[in-house]
Amino acid sequence: MTHQVTALNHVNGNATGVEGILQNVAFILSTFALPCPLRNYGMKPFQRLKKINTKRLIECIQRFEPRAIVVEVDYLGDINRGKLEPTVKVIVNEL
Repeated sequence: MTHQVTALNHVNGNATGVEGILQNVAFILSTFALPCPLRNYGMKPFQRLKKINTKRLIECIQRFEPRAIVVEVDYLGDINRGKLEPTVKVIVNEL
C-alpha cells in the first residue's frame, strides 16, 4: 500500500507500526533543508535543483527510516516565492 507523506504537523507519542514509520518520514520532511538556489551568484534551473534535492531526500529517508521505501517525490509551493515543501509517496516495509 502506498502512503503520501508531507511535513509533520503534530506528534503522536504513542505511534507504532505503520503510523510510527510514516511519522518518522514526516519528521524527516519537516527538518529537510533545501539549499539556496542563488548560491554562487547564479540561478540554477529549477529542474536541476529538484533533482539534487530529491536525491538528498531519498538518501535521508533510506538512512534514517529504512522501513519506508520511497516511490515518488514531488514538491508543493512556489519557487518564485522561495517556498517549496517536499511530499513523498512511500511503501512501508514492516519487518
